[in-house]
Amino acid sequence: MINRRGVFGLAAAGVALPALVRAQGAPQFTFRLHSFSSPTALDHTMHLDRWAERIGAASGGRIKVEVYPAMQLGGQPRDLVQQLEDGVVDMIWTVPGFTPGRFMGVEGLELPFMNTGLSVSESPAAFNFVQKHLADNEFRGIKIIAINATDRALVHTTRKPIRTLEDWRGLRIRVAGRWIGEAVTALGATPVGIALPGVYEALARGQVDGMMINWAITQPFRFYEVAKFHSQPAGGIFQGMILTLMSQRSYNRLPADLKAVIDADSGAPLSARLGEIWDSQTQPAIDATRAAPGNEIIDIPDAEKARWRTAVQPVYDAWIAEMNRRGRNGRAMFDDIQAIAASARS
Repeated sequence: MINRRGVFGLAAAGVALPALVRAQGAPQFTFRLHSFSSPTALDHTMHLDRWAERIGAASGGRIKVEVYPAMQLGGQPRDLVQQLEDGVVDMIWTVPGFTPGRFMGVEGLELPFMNTGLSVSESPAAFNFVQKHLADNEFRGIKIIAINATDRALVHTTRKPIRTLEDWRGLRIRVAGRWIGEAVTALGATPVGIALPGVYEALARGQVDGMMINWAITQPFRFYEVAKFHSQPAGGIFQGMILTLMSQRSYNRLPADLKAVIDADSGAPLSARLGEIWDSQTQPAIDATRAAPGNEIIDIPDAEKARWRTAVQPVYDAWIAEMNRRGRNGRAMFDDIQAIAASARS
């Protein structure tokens, strides 16, 4: 290590300080990544923290990504997109439903029964869908690092099991986005918006009767302690979307060789790798649920699933109409989402 006196001595001798700084590995570009997720969640331990480390290593230390979990830089999860666009932070990790109305096109990928059931296949397909239909509108000014899906989501209830379409009636179900909420309404229940940290208590207190959520998240939050019935049709009901985004302005600050570092660890390949991570957590969550006292996993027959899908048809129509209203080709977009789902059956 060179002390302060040594540095000034070298400078006096005519050694360029910028070269010295680079040799010591000091970053030329520092980016702040803000996330709502817990630092112990897989979103950080298996994605964001590791991504920051890889970018630092691949850039030879010229890029430093500072990761701030749990909204450490202030604000609420709904503020993340605004913080990115205002330049408060350079990168964010968020979900579409946190910013109502902002990512309605992406939320089309969360429509019920329009998914593959596996994150490893849904995630790159979702990334490519967004690049085709939404990059120039919903994501203008944003560099998309990854768009990945959760593993399959289903309905978990506390006291009343859901086995048929009729069983949805009168239940209050926690949801995380508009369109899955519209689907819950179409199925006969009432959607309720609750931030994820408050869901366990809401279930335990009877403030809601259940939740629509993916398998993987149930284990770290121990939802099997309060939700006892877990109803899943083949492939689940939907898969949530997760966005890892970078300000285009921040990305444009980089020289070409460092842009290449970011590009090499982003896009559809990264989305697929994140899908593998999410899928790896599904079976452990199911096993933990089966091991918990009083839990029942209910497999919904295909014939009953078809009834549910028919019930949510108005939601598809409403989403298509919303896309058309925004000047996009809603039918073409919906057809592409259907093609993604169909790929799982081919």
